[in-house]
Amino acid sequence: MAKAEAIQKVTREAYETAVQMYVHCSNQVSVISAMRDKEVERLNKKYDPLFADHKENMEGAFLIVKQYCEDNKGELFQDVRSIVEYSANIGFREGKDNVVILEGLKEKEVVEAMAKRVGQSGYLRHTLSLDKVMLLKDRPKWLIKAGLNVMKEETFFLEPVKTE
Repeated sequence: MAKAEAIQKVTREAYETAVQMYVHCSNQVSVISAMRDKEVERLNKKYDPLFADHKENMEGAFLIVKQYCEDNKGELFQDVRSIVEYSANIGFREGKDNVVILEGLKEKEVVEAMAKRVGQSGYLRHTLSLDKVMLLKDRPKWLIKAGLNVMKEETFFLEPVKTE
């Protein structure tokens, strides 16, 4: 049975066949998934120790190379951001610009100071949003007048009955 594009009318027989097929295929998917999971678990047991060893070696080597490059940055990276050595690209990437709070200050203090200064308040956010949790809890009578309503979304489902 292929995907149905636009079904106009469905007979009881087609409905019963489709439900049975869905349940059968769902059970087969579960069996195949269990078999795959077992195989993946076997492969993980075999290869995880190898991955762990290599990852640990890579992390150690990375720290050594990074420290050497930081200590010798002027010599290694005079006019370039990266170099190629021993089949590896090594260097420093510039990240995106980032606004940071200076050491010793707290964000709240900076925001309060900027709010008081003329011309700096434009860099502060003023956001208003609905507190949907409170609206659902209180369900005030004026909700509809405000252009809001509480609704439940309905979705169709078809699930095989789990048998133990």
